Order: sequence, then structure tokens, then C-alpha cells
Amino acid sequence: MLRIKAKTNEDHSDKSIQYVPLKNVNIEATIRSFAADVKIRQAFRNEENTPIEAIYCFPIEERAAIYSFVAHIDDREIIAELKEKKQAQKEYCDGIKSGHEAYLLEQNEDSCDIFMINVGGIPPSKECIITIAYVSELELA
Repeated sequence: MLRIKAKTNEDHSDKSIQYVPLKNVNIEATIRSFAADVKIRQAFRNEENTPIEAIYCFPIEERAAIYSFVAHIDDREIIAELKEKKQAQKEYCDGIKSGHEAYLLEQNEDSCDIFMINVGGIPPSKECIITIAYVSELELA
């Protein structure tokens, strides 16, 4: 789910949450022995008249690990890099303030099975394509 990030002074109730429309989804999975390699590609479209900053919430299994995050907006491709948390947050905020697209993948501290991706600066009438790849250990039945 991709939702528009609320301003700090806005109501945070469920009624005030606005979502960015999902236009397409593609899921590929490969099973090898006791592991699954999963790739999810989702296309969202900013139908607002202004650029938006959005948050993508991604539930993931406890035994899974994300190994790739790529975002596409128009012809621009953003590939995630692993960085120290405070440095990553600073670079994200600096990017948003300067009007650039910026992305930040963080683990939700309230729930370790939800990752949050801050997707900033989606221009009006443009698509944002998010691709996440992860591996997961499978249980024996």
C-alpha cells in the first residue's frame, strides 16, 4: 500500500489517510529447496495536481530478508543502498528539501514484520514503480 504522507499538523485517523492508486502488480517467486526468492513489482500513479511525498508499507514474514529495492519514476531509476540509519535519514530529508526524489526503507519499530519506505517527490500525473525482492525460509509441512 502506498499512502500520501500526512503533514505533521493533520489528523492521523484512518479516515484522513489518502492512498496512491495501485495501477498494476506483478509477483514472481522461485522455490529452491527450503527457500523462496520473491520479486514484487507494483505501479502507482500520483493523480494529485501537486507533487506528493508518500509512504509505502510492506508487510514481510519474520523469516524473510529484503535484498533489493528499486524505484522508477519516469526515466529515473533509484537503487537502494545500505547505510547507517541516521545518515540515511539525513540524506532522505536533504533530498526532499531540495526537491529531489528520495526513498528511505526502514523497519517499523512498532512491528518488526512491516517495513516502511518513504517515497518522496512523486510529480503530478506520474507513475512510481516499486520493485522489492526478498528471500524467505520455508517451513516443512
